[in-house]
Amino acid sequence: MRETGCRGGGETDGVDDGRRPVRRRAGCRRSPRSPRVRERRRRALGHAVALLLLGGLVGGLGSPVVATAQTLDAAQAESLVRARWFEGLPEEEALRIGPEGARRLIEMLADPAESRSHANILLALGLCGQPGAFAAIAGWADRPREGEIDRDRFRAWQALPFALGHLARHDPRALARLEDRLRAGRAPTWHFRHHRGARLIRESRRAAATSLALTGLSEALGILDRAGRNVSDPDLEAHLQSVRALHARRALERGSDRRSDPAR
Repeated sequence: MRETGCRGGGETDGVDDGRRPVRRRAGCRRSPRSPRVRERRRRALGHAVALLLLGGLVGGLGSPVVATAQTLDAAQAESLVRARWFEGLPEEEALRIGPEGARRLIEMLADPAESRSHANILLALGLCGQPGAFAAIAGWADRPREGEIDRDRFRAWQALPFALGHLARHDPRALARLEDRLRAGRAPTWHFRHHRGARLIRESRRAAATSLALTGLSEALGILDRAGRNVSDPDLEAHLQSVRALHARRALERGSDRRSDPAR
């Protein structure tokens, strides 16, 4: 029988390793090696990680931008997207980008020499939702590409559906773009290392479904439902089912945000 090593007053029921009832002193904590304790810790860690990944908890290390309540101008917006953010572009900063800042980002997105910042620019334009954001994002997405692309362009392609998801809160045309990606049946004419052909189609569809769910919008749920009725890929079907729970959680969060801040 295990030695509990506990100290204290009265006793409570317990079991030994052979599952026989024993007496355990009241007020004792379970051994750190208890399967129940390990399971509880594992679940808590998993829940925390999920919140970090899905809840949008982002921030920068060595940020050149000072957080204030003011609108970000062109120079501040440029500084924001040029920075290397280890935990993702800070959404609260990007939401403050004004028309002047958005115009500068649109110029940078059209410049191939600025490709190192294109992933951040797409996300920032989607978040701020300033005039011209949709046209700039769609223009980048529709730009012809052939053969092997570099890492910066691939990172921007990965960021694209999430930029559209952010923009959907400002412009419904972004939802239509995501629905097109969800239905995509033709592989891109470019590739990045082992990402090519059918693999790119799968990645594009899964990212579109996740981005739609993250919006929490009822229109996005309708798109996911339609896709679920016509899907033939078992993996995509399972992914569509899993993101419905994510959508429900985001919809509740959006409702809470609107109650606390009617301007949203």
